Amino acid sequence: MQVTLSGKVGADSESKIIPLRDGTGSLRLVEASLAVKTGADTPDWYKLKFLGDNFATIANRIAKGVTISIVGNLTFEFWNDKDTGERKSKAVITILDLQLPPLPQLA
Repeated sequence: MQVTLSGKVGADSESKIIPLRDGTGSLRLVEASLAVKTGADTPDWYKLKFLGDNFATIANRIAKGVTISIVGNLTFEFWNDKDTGERKSKAVITILDLQLPPLPQLA
């Protein structure tokens, strides 16, 4: 499913070399929209995944607290907690398009 989100980066970026070029970097994005929420009024967190070399070209412009907008494909990762055995999930968005804040103007 394709989604569009805007939010603040929750932590500095992480990057790895992956032989199959299936995600050279990732970020966490917090999104606290004005949409009606069910349950607790907490923000939603997403793991953002970049394909190929895209991450290397923009990594130095993304830091914790920066607001970005993205378009991407939403999937979920599932695992069992090691301690409790409880089934857990995490929303993952593979980036198709990214909008960064403007570069500062040099005087």
